[in-house]
Amino acid sequence: MDIAALNTSPDLDSLMTDIARYDVTQNALELQMYGFTVVPPEKLGVNEAWTSRLRDAVIRTYEKRYDVEIGDYTESDLEPVNFGKTWRLIEEDDIFVEATLNPVGLTLIRSLLGQSAVLGNDTWLMRARDNKPRGMHTDATGVPLGAGQIAHVVNASWLCTDYLEEGDGPTVLVPGSFRFGRSTLPHEYNVDECPYPLVSLTGKAGSLAIWHGGTFHGSRSRTKAGLRITYGGVWYRTYMKPMGTWEDVSLELVERYPELDRVLGLHSPFPFREGIERSEHLRSFSLTGTDPFA
Repeated sequence: MDIAALNTSPDLDSLMTDIARYDVTQNALELQMYGFTVVPPEKLGVNEAWTSRLRDAVIRTYEKRYDVEIGDYTESDLEPVNFGKTWRLIEEDDIFVEATLNPVGLTLIRSLLGQSAVLGNDTWLMRARDNKPRGMHTDATGVPLGAGQIAHVVNASWLCTDYLEEGDGPTVLVPGSFRFGRSTLPHEYNVDECPYPLVSLTGKAGSLAIWHGGTFHGSRSRTKAGLRITYGGVWYRTYMKPMGTWEDVSLELVERYPELDRVLGLHSPFPFREGIERSEHLRSFSLTGTDPFA
């Protein structure tokens, strides 16, 4: 039985159709069951040249914003800064827009957050060789205890370098932990003492890692030379207060990439703004409440 073909829930049906079309049924199932998944480059329609463009754009933006020279990222011992000037990269290079609008990634993000999912902000995350694991936490900051298993936030991170060995300093996650409906407790914070089984996130450069904002995760120490480089987007349901605002985003950029209007929530009903005319798409499911995934 093909339920999507019955066209009873258009917004949900289109997601099911796209999941099948892009051959990411396994990934969608992993998101629902475990709270995370990794999509390989070949399913995302990207190659090594595209991944190199993305990685180079991250490095170039970092160098410009912090007035430093990274040089060869495979040998660099720079201690990267991962706060402050790290946000809102999308206007720095078109490759960031291409990554954000990747249709396979959008399909999986919307499978958790609904068709009205919006990009709260985008950023880089770099790690050099060190002996400091990153503590276990969730990305659902501000979501109170008892909020349930629903995804309010989703992290979508493009791996710009390989995550193949423990020495790469991989992200580690607790399968199914989003069902706890809470943030980590003090005795769960230390990666080496976490009382739950941990899964190391693995994938070659060009892969896209996506996880439910309530999934417990941290990272191992990095023991290899050079930098681990990631480009990530933090996505929200429309009713969540975003990390930034896109009201002053370049109109020229939106004209070149019309899908940004929807992805950045420029005509979202939240927050209310005088004079904002909501698009027909958002009005159709965000205000009527007819879509179970909205």
